[in-house]
Amino acid sequence: MPGRRAFSGRRTQAERTAATRARLLVATVDCVARYGYRGATTTRIASRAGVSRGAQLHHFPTRAALISAGAEHLFASLTSDYRDAFESRSGRRTIRAAIETLWSVMEGKRFVAVIEFYIAGRTDAALKASLAPVVENHRAGVARIVARHFPDLASDPARFSATLSLVLSAMLGMISERYVAAPDPATERMQLDAIEAMLSRLNR
Repeated sequence: MPGRRAFSGRRTQAERTAATRARLLVATVDCVARYGYRGATTTRIASRAGVSRGAQLHHFPTRAALISAGAEHLFASLTSDYRDAFESRSGRRTIRAAIETLWSVMEGKRFVAVIEFYIAGRTDAALKASLAPVVENHRAGVARIVARHFPDLASDPARFSATLSLVLSAMLGMISERYVAAPDPATERMQLDAIEAMLSRLNR
């Protein structure tokens, strides 16, 4: 009966499975951000997720499978964050608002995991192969979100796609610098101003 499970409070096997997988994926991203790509061992991930090694192996038999799924989860969650951020600023439809919205997501703590995945993909062929379509889908998703809120910027699709890719790459470089030098808010603000000026010229 429909009300029986609600009364007992018990979760179905499918719900328990989904919850365990979700904990493992979140823990994977956390461990990559905290310990680096190489330091994100399956033992550490299972411990952080609060699951047994047996449970981890049941859901993800290899580290490669777990890392690949973790990367996919990371980029999917970032796409969701971009969507939420743009929705929250839907009343402001200026180039500056778009830049600040993108930056507000990119300077979040999880982006260190993005950088770790990118760097690791240079020498890890399997990771690179699994990561490439994930990143491509993520960027396409971000492009759709920005285009929906700023249709004027997307009037020329090819130009818009190339320009947005350039902006995201520039911001990724800015974030990367934070991990080798202390953040300089004044310099970062000037860099964002330069990105705005470039986009304003392109949008004429």
